[in-house]
Amino acid sequence: MAFETQGFDELIGDIAKLADKLSTADEGAQAARRILQAAAEPIEEQMRANASSDPQIITDKLHSAISSGRVKKRGAAGLRITVGVHRKDWGGDEYYPAYVEYGHAGPNPAPAHPYVRPAFDTRQNDAYGAIRDGLLNELKNL
Repeated sequence: MAFETQGFDELIGDIAKLADKLSTADEGAQAARRILQAAAEPIEEQMRANASSDPQIITDKLHSAISSGRVKKRGAAGLRITVGVHRKDWGGDEYYPAYVEYGHAGPNPAPAHPYVRPAFDTRQNDAYGAIRDGLLNELKNL
């Protein structure tokens, strides 16, 4: 069975233009940052909901410390964004978000109350959709 295809050369050209635009131009870099920030939002929201719904781990400090970091360059691999509790933004001496996520065996052992990984597992498709939609919009605007 033979198939005829049309438009793939144009599509490949458009994708190459988009990749070049996103990696070099100021406008493209801003678009890439917006896309990554939009993708981080659903995971950040879910992380807050997870940290707020477990009565054993509800703390205003943990809840308010959850945020998306700044979009940063990651060498030749492109751009990245982190979501979670960033240690440098925590403030104070007792940094405990990791102990909540993984538990600990200290003098008063505490079981794990994951709020980070389940947020990613639950909302990764929403984040992927934000990236897909953002790139599609940029492709349409070429």
